[in-house]
Amino acid sequence: MTGESIIMDSSRLLETILQALRELVEYELAVILKYDGNQNLHVIKALGPLANRAMSSYVLSLEDRPDLAAVIFKKRAHLFSPDEAHVDTYADILELPDQHSCLVSPLMIEDELVGLLTLDHRSCNRFSPAMVRFVETLSKLISIALIQLDLSKNLAQENSRLLQERNQLLLAESEVFSHLVGESSEWRQVLDAVKLVASTSVPVLLQGETGTGKEEIARAIHRLSPRARFPFVPLNCSALTASLAESELFGHEKGAFTGALALKRGRFELAHQGTLFLDEIGDLPLELQPKLLRALQEGVFERVGGEKQVHVDVRIIAATHVNLQQAVETGTFREDLYYRLAVFPIELPPLRRRSSDVLVLADYFLRRIRERSGRKALTFSPEALDRIQRYPWPGNVRELKNVIERASILAVDGLIRPEHITGLRSAASPDSTQVDAPRTEDTRLGPLNEAMAEHIRQALKASGGKIYGPDGAAARLGLKPSTLQSRMKKLGMRGDR
Repeated sequence: MTGESIIMDSSRLLETILQALRELVEYELAVILKYDGNQNLHVIKALGPLANRAMSSYVLSLEDRPDLAAVIFKKRAHLFSPDEAHVDTYADILELPDQHSCLVSPLMIEDELVGLLTLDHRSCNRFSPAMVRFVETLSKLISIALIQLDLSKNLAQENSRLLQERNQLLLAESEVFSHLVGESSEWRQVLDAVKLVASTSVPVLLQGETGTGKEEIARAIHRLSPRARFPFVPLNCSALTASLAESELFGHEKGAFTGALALKRGRFELAHQGTLFLDEIGDLPLELQPKLLRALQEGVFERVGGEKQVHVDVRIIAATHVNLQQAVETGTFREDLYYRLAVFPIELPPLRRRSSDVLVLADYFLRRIRERSGRKALTFSPEALDRIQRYPWPGNVRELKNVIERASILAVDGLIRPEHITGLRSAASPDSTQVDAPRTEDTRLGPLNEAMAEHIRQALKASGGKIYGPDGAAARLGLKPSTLQSRMKKLGMRGDR
């Protein structure tokens, strides 16, 4: 049963109770009001010949109605007598005769007010004492139904919120994973781990060779986490000296050292409530590691040159291409810090272990280039795809992306051939086999500038030396004429048209 149907059933229950009540008590208006805890009663159900549209949004203030407040205080049903000082319950939206029947009954749950039931009839003496006692008893059942309606609404709102969060998460996953391309089992295991750990706040350690996409995975974890609304702050530890690393991580006070002209907040403070990504954590200076450990454990630190403690709430994702366990054994990395960071380790496989993903990634990068450059005809030749597939890619995804970018520039006519797949290493990585170049390929390729110059010459020759125009060399190369002229100038080439 859905949340909406639950609310509908509970609301219908109140209506059914009022309909059944009319078979025993002849009223012309029956109203159930709900107490909001702030001295106000809100109409939630009105039934009978006198019910009108104004009833649906009517709010009754107990501060303005001491007569009703007195009845509620006694916690008993009350029938107003004709000579009793009393203001008509709905005097400002419903006109009734001076002499009419009016019965009110507090709706209570364990001495707590939840609402009020009112019964009205335009004639006098319509409600007998026996009816008053019956209504008082029935009010207990109505109180339960009213509480049930309130709980049902809360449940429906919670279901709606969870459904919305689920849909947002599914949409976020679709967007987050759109550029994390791959269908191999090794890569699917990585993405499954990302989905699993993203909703938590535990530290994550990403391990893998250079170029395997560790920062992209870290960003995906952040974007799928509850901290996605807050900053993702990256810091590469390999480029920092001990003194600089401490200032970058924790900030410094004004005058903390020569050149500290103002207070500076470190990456920990900038990442408050968000995620701090520590890339190449294995290169963090050993003397700084105890302070990082304390910040991770306690969420507090002091800025350089400061004594005041700074409290932060930060999720840590660390990454490294080195074996931290070996670093612990050699004494270059603290064991306690390692275990603090490696709560949830994720191993990113090198591209040579994702051989089925190589062509998928190559096609993805080329598609991005086509979208960016507008060169819709840009494509791979079968021989180029064969060369891409057979190469072990020791530089991993980053190397593949750069090679495709370079090949797209060299492919003047839009067809990427084996000779455009340049810059590959002559030897494979230690745990892979070397790839032989195809026999049709000249492996003694010249520098990249020579190859670019030659392709520009071919385009100029095909266009009769023209640079501008729809059939000019710039159009053939998919470049702006001014860009082509700039490249020709850098390459020492001449071209006037």
